Amino acid sequence: MTDIRQDMIEPLYQAVQQTRPLLRHITGAVEAGLDETGLTVGLRAILEGLLLTGEASLPELTARLQLKRQFVHKMLGEGQEKSLVEALPHPRRKNGHHYRLSPQGRNLIEEIRARELRAMATFAQGFSSREIAAFIRVQAALNGFFRDMAGR
Repeated sequence: MTDIRQDMIEPLYQAVQQTRPLLRHITGAVEAGLDETGLTVGLRAILEGLLLTGEASLPELTARLQLKRQFVHKMLGEGQEKSLVEALPHPRRKNGHHYRLSPQGRNLIEEIRARELRAMATFAQGFSSREIAAFIRVQAALNGFFRDMAGR
């Protein structure tokens, strides 16, 4: 390790320590934005995952969102109960399903995302595209690093 890299370790460690409060604040902001929708943060994540994939099986959605299978299954059930998610027969598995958004679910998550993206656009004005790209690179690398450390 070079001296420059050694000088970066403590600030990087401090940045990682900010993750827990950051996640609490993100969750709180998302919850506040969901107040009148009847959604939980968990169900919102599932709806967004289906919006971005179009259609997915339980294992595919679990892997994409990096969530526990039982949790994703529970949220898909809630989404179906609220008529936000539709289950389709899996083309290759007799007892499996593919899931997709219902028209109501698609409209709802698109409205939520549009509102959240407007807020992010305001926040992003304080940073250059290079800074945001660097943040994304470091965040993705940290996610992989800690995922591997956790053995997942």
